[in-house]
Amino acid sequence: MHLKTKISLLLFSALFLLFSVIFWNTIVDLRKSSAVSAQSQALAAAKVVEAGLTAHMISGSMNQRDEFLKQISSIETMKRLWVVRSQKVSHQYGQGPFSQDAQDGLDKSVLTSGEAVIETRGSILEDATVRISIPYKATSGEKIDCLSCHDVKVGDTLGVISLEMQTNDLKALNYRNIIITVIILVLLFALMAYFLYTKVLIYFDRFDAMGECVRAVEEGDYHARISDELSSDKDAASLNRLIEKFQILLETMRDNLSGLIRLETSNDPLIALSEGSARLGEINNFAQTIQKDANTQEAYKHIGSHFCEKFDINDVNIITYNTLSQESVIAYETKQIMCDASSGCRAARTGEIVDSSQPDGICPKMITPNEHYVCFPYAITPTSTLVVSIVSDKKTLLNSVRHNKHIVDETMQGVRQDIAYHQMAEGIKALERIDSLSGLFNRNYLDERIFAIIKESKRTAIPYGVLVINVDNFKAINEVYGNKVGDETIRLIGRTLLDSLRESDLIARFDGDEFVVFLYDCNPIHVADVGEKIRSIFANKKLKSHSGGLIITVSVGSAIFPQQHKNLEECIRYARLAMKEGKSEGGNIRVKFHTRLLEE
Repeated sequence: MHLKTKISLLLFSALFLLFSVIFWNTIVDLRKSSAVSAQSQALAAAKVVEAGLTAHMISGSMNQRDEFLKQISSIETMKRLWVVRSQKVSHQYGQGPFSQDAQDGLDKSVLTSGEAVIETRGSILEDATVRISIPYKATSGEKIDCLSCHDVKVGDTLGVISLEMQTNDLKALNYRNIIITVIILVLLFALMAYFLYTKVLIYFDRFDAMGECVRAVEEGDYHARISDELSSDKDAASLNRLIEKFQILLETMRDNLSGLIRLETSNDPLIALSEGSARLGEINNFAQTIQKDANTQEAYKHIGSHFCEKFDINDVNIITYNTLSQESVIAYETKQIMCDASSGCRAARTGEIVDSSQPDGICPKMITPNEHYVCFPYAITPTSTLVVSIVSDKKTLLNSVRHNKHIVDETMQGVRQDIAYHQMAEGIKALERIDSLSGLFNRNYLDERIFAIIKESKRTAIPYGVLVINVDNFKAINEVYGNKVGDETIRLIGRTLLDSLRESDLIARFDGDEFVVFLYDCNPIHVADVGEKIRSIFANKKLKSHSGGLIITVSVGSAIFPQQHKNLEECIRYARLAMKEGKSEGGNIRVKFHTRLLEE
């Protein structure tokens, strides 16, 4: 029910009740005043009868009493008139020609008490009758001496004069007053109702409209407005403007946020924006964590842990893919990854999601067929793609991941720039450590590793073989064939060393045509074997880019760390002395360090 309807019913009910009370009170007052007037007339008539009877007794004409009473009874408003004798008078004079006994209890009461009684009978809507009974008492005096005729005492009740009178004139007067009162009250009611409806209740239409508008906004409908005919009110117009501003603000925020995250469909866009803002804050906090990571490895670990916690899954892996070299690397694994991604990642290569639940989503690189997985690829830079691989042996656990794919997308979009920064920083750092011509580590990196190896050796005593390799007659090659052939020679040395040695061995271009190799955990025999292997490889190596098939040979010197010296840099010097010994003997030879070289 509208507020206006409620208030109207309340006000009109109150007015009706008020006017009903006034009307009823007026009728009661008129009735009382009529009754009082009728009682006064009846009392006056009774006194006249009393005076008449007294006059008849004094004049001795009591035989005319009945005619007198008959004349009084003929009055229009007189219904009935009778006289009652007391027992004392009846005992003295008898009953008389007519019965003069008490006719009702009221007569008896007056005879007994000697007090006059007046009653008004009849309801408001009936003819009113006034009944009066007054005592006729014995007196003693010069003019009237009742004791001279009656055997009574002064004050004794000789009889009762009773009469009944109708109040016809008063009734007509009451009806006129009632009609006038009704007309006045109806007019007042109509005037007040008109005033309330036109001047007061009109505001409740606005209140109703404002209430409906506010309730609609509360339920999420920000298009709700107060109608034009009601919005002329200042407050209503202000509310319309406020809701319009709020709607514009929400739409602007929705458009801005929807470009960053997916907003949930909700009956109330404010709730959706609130949840979206919280989600955006969560992503921003996670991005700040990634920013503070020291390197990509820490960042990948945080990403894996984040999605493990988010989806309550304990196997999230990170795979990186270089679009130029088409090389896939398992950058981080929560558990041992059951995927041969290093030989090529389908998600990274195609740039599409690989989902084991799809018929075309089965990845041939998955080693264990019972594993269920979803792999999401994300382009970090033009040359780098990162794959978030979420794996579980329970298919149902991945349903939440599939349903909330947007969470993975939004998170990775939020941290993409930070990952790109880490990758770029590590790329720059790698470039600072890599010799651009040979593709090997440079001397700067070698100096860093020397410090680390010395520190590790003190703790583990792991031996390293040290090889110094130098190209024979390199200066002559540059002079005779030119720098281009010389550069190609350096590149050939780099490729050959990388192909010939273990991943655990460290290879660096030390200076010019000189190369240094650290052989991890090698005894003297193995060092000698590796040195000879390198020498023999190059003894049969031809530079294919040269038309004549230029043969490249090298001289190799070796030393053992820390057996021959506890300082790795000194071991490098020892190996260099051995290498120079080989070159002095004509080159293409391997020489191991011995103390004699120090004496020479």
